[in-house]
Amino acid sequence: MVGTRILVTTALMLTTATGAATRADCIDYAPAPPHIVGSVDTPGHAYDVAVSGSYAYVADHSSGLAVIDISDTASPHIVATVDTPDLALGVAVSGSYAYVADYGSGLAVIDISDPASPHVVGSANTPGYARDLTVSGSYAYVGDDASGLQVVDISNPTSPHIVGGVNTPGEAYGVAVAGTYAYVADMSSGLQVIDISHPASPHIVAAVDTPEAAYGVAVAGGYAYVGDGATGLVVIDISDPASAHVVGSVNTPGYARGVAVL
Repeated sequence: MVGTRILVTTALMLTTATGAATRADCIDYAPAPPHIVGSVDTPGHAYDVAVSGSYAYVADHSSGLAVIDISDTASPHIVATVDTPDLALGVAVSGSYAYVADYGSGLAVIDISDPASPHVVGSANTPGYARDLTVSGSYAYVGDDASGLQVVDISNPTSPHIVGGVNTPGEAYGVAVAGTYAYVADMSSGLQVIDISHPASPHIVAAVDTPEAAYGVAVAGGYAYVGDGATGLVVIDISDPASAHVVGSVNTPGYARGVAVL
């Protein structure tokens, strides 16, 4: 774990007095203590971000996807926005496309080959409420709230379609994929470990209860890091996915929701 940095996003970092983030911050994490080096207001409420090259792609709630030029971290600026049918809550980037978890409308696929002119090219309705997603290979894995994990074939980005799914005990929020397993932060039932070796028939192989409410998850080096609400960060050993177990935790000042391992 030498050299690994973990970023936990908490309510203190993400919310304003009105309860939702409206600014995208560029934060320097090394070697000095964290400090903001630049920021830009987004038109909506910033929920999630993915970075590719010199651009950040922000899931901006009611304002859809915001594309931000971060080539100068001290002066980031919005170069384009594109509306999505519902509420953009999660985003992942792969190749020339951004994939957005769009709450009530499911998955939205946005062509970002020209970041200054993004446009929606495809969509797939999911049975629940899409809250987060990750992309691995030709599939998008969507945390679909009460409908669990939904697996969407994105081999043709203009015509994505659901090929499989599995209910989780509670409400599926954050999703991470490593190898042939998906790790789902299930708000009321902790971490769910799901075998996705056959995307059409994913199935749960292990579950790890967490003390509070699992919202976000990141995976690196044989561990899953869970943003567990009021508990803070929970660390789970997944070296044997079928025998996943908690190995540590640390409180955070606010309400831990998102996690990134750098």
